[in-house]
Amino acid sequence: MDLPKQLNDKFSIGEYSDGIHADDLENLKTGEYGYRYRLLENVVMPPYITPEKYQFSRTIQTRDSDICYTSYPKSGSTWLAYILVLIVNNGEIPACKDTLRNSLHWVASSWTYPRSQAELEATPSPRIFKSHMPYQMALGGDPIKNPCKYIYIARNPKDVAVSYYYFEREKSWSGYYSGPWDHWLKIFMEGNVQRGSWFDHVLSWWQHRDADNILFLRYEDLKANFKQELRKIMTFLGYEQHDDMITKIAEKTTFENMQKDNFSNMHEIKEFHSFFRKGKVRSWKEQFEEDQCLAFNEFYEKKNERHWTQFDLG
Repeated sequence: MDLPKQLNDKFSIGEYSDGIHADDLENLKTGEYGYRYRLLENVVMPPYITPEKYQFSRTIQTRDSDICYTSYPKSGSTWLAYILVLIVNNGEIPACKDTLRNSLHWVASSWTYPRSQAELEATPSPRIFKSHMPYQMALGGDPIKNPCKYIYIARNPKDVAVSYYYFEREKSWSGYYSGPWDHWLKIFMEGNVQRGSWFDHVLSWWQHRDADNILFLRYEDLKANFKQELRKIMTFLGYEQHDDMITKIAEKTTFENMQKDNFSNMHEIKEFHSFFRKGKVRSWKEQFEEDQCLAFNEFYEKKNERHWTQFDLG
């Protein structure tokens, strides 16, 4: 849907464009219903994760004060990002930053978070990095060999599949993908969507959850026991836990507040005007047909035969 010109003028980040952001056009691929992607290390990635930017992200020299939060898309990472920004700023929005996006560094992206090496080196600690990479493609190389602290958040794959479908539909970075829900669910289960297989992605980090510098979280736990999970994050990062600060962060990071707050709602990115959709647990029930639910559950059980992590699939 085209937006009025007066609204377009307010966006500091416009639509993704192959010609501007893809770098190597010849390696872009187009699937059914126009779905646009590239392959990096045999994993399906968005076109704006270019080989050059990816290599840059892998060779970043991390600091012991750095924080990298990562997830499969649509798993609560923006919520986590706001929590982290507030933790390192004593519960306050940093005075020198006008948006959440400008408080973070996503160095693998050539589009929404452009950052140079000089900018990163000049950024005072603590730096907060955003990532959607599986473990073997993580920021800075092998995480357990890095001084950086990594926080991974996982979410029920059914909720992820639904949220991701609505996020990718008719968007510039997906080639204006126009497929129906049943097609999306099929390629999601096959791992042929941007970021690859949810199962492989989550498992890659779960297998390293006991490393001293890795914290594995679940979206559902954060929803159910926010203050308890917040204290877990703060303990992991080495921050003191004051009740007033805990309460302040809890209030500022509610779904409703993040949705209406221009600091956190991604209003400055043109195609993110509906970035926050529902933010609920088990909203997949409104989308899945009964046969789709049964097929997904069976597929999940096969992938999860060693019971490496549990989600309530209903």
